[in-house]
Amino acid sequence: MDDGGPDKLDQALGLAIRLRRHARGLSQSALGEAIGVSFQQIQKYERGANRVSFSTMVRICQALGCNVADLAAEVEQLDIAASGQDVLTQPEAAPLLEALSQIKSVGVRRAVLELTRSLARDA
Repeated sequence: MDDGGPDKLDQALGLAIRLRRHARGLSQSALGEAIGVSFQQIQKYERGANRVSFSTMVRICQALGCNVADLAAEVEQLDIAASGQDVLTQPEAAPLLEALSQIKSVGVRRAVLELTRSLARDA
């Protein structure tokens, strides 16, 4: 948080929550209701503007049908902190990740990842 903005890891966690919420077909209002907060609070969590406490993360995971380790693994996969780039601000990032999260097959998701990495190397 060098510039006073949201921490990259908080943004990555927010994006992981958003992707899971979309995959479950839940609105921000529905998720908020399930965990006892407003939809505006869910918006702030998803943007990384507000940090998610551990107790809230557990409630979010229960509402999304996953566990804390699942979200942590997704944050790690996003590799936000190590990249040195704020990839979450790129307009294509969220829609790409949302589409990827809709692919059920782990093998296909990995193939898409490898294709994307290959294209990035060639660019």
